[in-house]
Amino acid sequence: MLIPNTIPDKEPEIRVGIVLPEDKQKIIVLDFENTVDCIVKADETKLLNGTELAIEGEGDIVVLNEERYENITIEQGDGGFVMVKKVIAGRGFHWAKYIEVKLTGKLEMKSTGGNLILINRLPLEDYLASVATSEMSAECPDSYIEAQTIVARSWMLANVEQKHIHLGFDVCNDDCCQRFQGINNLTDFAQKAAKSTKGLVLMYEGKIVDARYSKSCGGIMEKFENLWENDPKPYMQNKSDAPYDFEIDLTKEEELKKWVDEVPDSFCSPHYIKEEELHKYLGDVDEDGHYFRWIEETTQEELVENIREKLEIDVLSIMELIVLKRAGSGRILELEIKYTDTDSVRKSVIIYKDYEVRRVLHRKFLYSSAIDIETLYDQGKEVPVRFVFKGAGWGHGAGMCQIGGIGMSLAGYSSKEIVEHYYPGSSLKKIY
Repeated sequence: MLIPNTIPDKEPEIRVGIVLPEDKQKIIVLDFENTVDCIVKADETKLLNGTELAIEGEGDIVVLNEERYENITIEQGDGGFVMVKKVIAGRGFHWAKYIEVKLTGKLEMKSTGGNLILINRLPLEDYLASVATSEMSAECPDSYIEAQTIVARSWMLANVEQKHIHLGFDVCNDDCCQRFQGINNLTDFAQKAAKSTKGLVLMYEGKIVDARYSKSCGGIMEKFENLWENDPKPYMQNKSDAPYDFEIDLTKEEELKKWVDEVPDSFCSPHYIKEEELHKYLGDVDEDGHYFRWIEETTQEELVENIREKLEIDVLSIMELIVLKRAGSGRILELEIKYTDTDSVRKSVIIYKDYEVRRVLHRKFLYSSAIDIETLYDQGKEVPVRFVFKGAGWGHGAGMCQIGGIGMSLAGYSSKEIVEHYYPGSSLKKIY
């Protein structure tokens, strides 16, 4: 596993969680038809290969062919892969689905409470080549794939979040960390991009940049401290995703309303990538749709149900949604929800930060919190019947805007120009 606060001087091996306890998978089916020199070990006992194995979880034990073991490991030679039949993609989001994943390297399987854990151990650069074409499509232009590889490497080696260290792996395979779908979408150029940028990271004041990124900033990038812990990153600021600065203050409601109704000339806008062409650049688990500007709505009943579930409060009806504070990209930092409870008592609750606003306001999880909220009433009624959200961007908006990076690449920008645009003040350095 990666060591915190350490800059490696050689390529490390990493551990990627493919199936997590929260997935609640009791059975995992592995296909060995395309493996090379494959060895399956249960504890220290070497097992005979089959073309397919079904492994079950039972308490803290894994079960294979009715025999019980503490763990199972799979080693394979170069040139082949193990197919995992059922792996979740989009974990925790409404677009979640199951896919088959082709994995190289070493696999480890164990169980906790009957829920299986599958870990893939492999060299970092092999992992990165797959990340580039799991996050977005292999159809993306070359300089973007190089930029995505550099950014993914930097984020990985900055090793700040460590969300899954208690489970024994560095990162998971999904949007929570970085998308990794094995070699499913791997291309020759993605492998070339990993090799040509090997060991190349973004640095700032002697540290590797915590290079977070999202699908679409909506035209203006967001500050780190407005999204996560109050630890400002000078290389992650409010900045126009364009060759010039936009003269607009999105902390003000009237300017935000105007912003979401317009299509400013930013790298992530249809000015650089036509929306009818965007689908070919998206990852294969992404939804087709509008990423730069979009509209979603929810009924009074749907919103009440979602708030009851997410905030665990007694709500009869939502009376008003009031934005108290916005960040520089227009994303909501503080939102007051005025409501009546089942005793018809007027109350309010305040929620904070982009993620929480997106989670609470819509059962599908809003694409962004850079939204203008329109409240609709039936004639003569006091209680709203619907809430309409007009939004900008998809994701948290900090660091590299992936669609904007593609727009830059299509416009002829190099990978160096792309990463330096999204992480201003940082510089590239080869560390191994």
